[in-house]
Amino acid sequence: MTAQQLAELSHGMYVEPLSEQCRHIWRRRDHALIGVSAGNSYFTQSRLAALLAWAGRSFAEVDVVYVDTHIDTMLVADGHEPAAAGRSARSTIRDVRRRIRRAVEATDLSGTRFRVRALSELLDDPRYQAVRSRTDRALREEPEFSAVVQEMVQEVVRGRLRDERPVTPAHLEAGLGYVSAEAPLFVDAPTIFDVRSSVTCYHLRTPVTEYLVGADSAVRAAPGHAHLVVRPPARDAG
Repeated sequence: MTAQQLAELSHGMYVEPLSEQCRHIWRRRDHALIGVSAGNSYFTQSRLAALLAWAGRSFAEVDVVYVDTHIDTMLVADGHEPAAAGRSARSTIRDVRRRIRRAVEATDLSGTRFRVRALSELLDDPRYQAVRSRTDRALREEPEFSAVVQEMVQEVVRGRLRDERPVTPAHLEAGLGYVSAEAPLFVDAPTIFDVRSSVTCYHLRTPVTEYLVGADSAVRAAPGHAHLVVRPPARDAG
């Protein structure tokens, strides 16, 4: 059965498990991980509120993690002076925090164990570090995984540029730092968040998540870790 055939409407959201195993893990309803990219225009307050409302109705526990790492280095790669890049990054992070806070305030999450954290808050956590050591080693030792991560880096960088400017080595280095910091959340969220199983929820497929659920992939998501595409139905997605 294909991922598209597994898709369904759930509490008003379009949900597409990336594999049959992902569907089974989702059915456990243990824990949802919602990643929010700072500066990504997709994550409006209304979309965040709809996503949080869905997660609150669907899972016993929900963690929202917003990515606040390597934003300044990406801006420096774009040509900004370091001081200006730092100011812009801080403004971007304040904005995403505000949108998340307002979405939370607009949503009834009283029946759910719910947390919001920055990715930077996880970096010193021993559980995150243990998973990070595995993903970093896989990047060094598994050429197929490394190639998929590099493909995602290219997508991240080109999505930021939005014009015909060339992708530079500085862009790729900054993008790799950005994706490498996120990678543990794609690979083993149950370990990082100390839960039986976890479902990573995002609004589109990515090269890394597609690879991690592949039956023949050299690096796979941990047992108990699923990936879902979650977004409003087409009529409500604008």
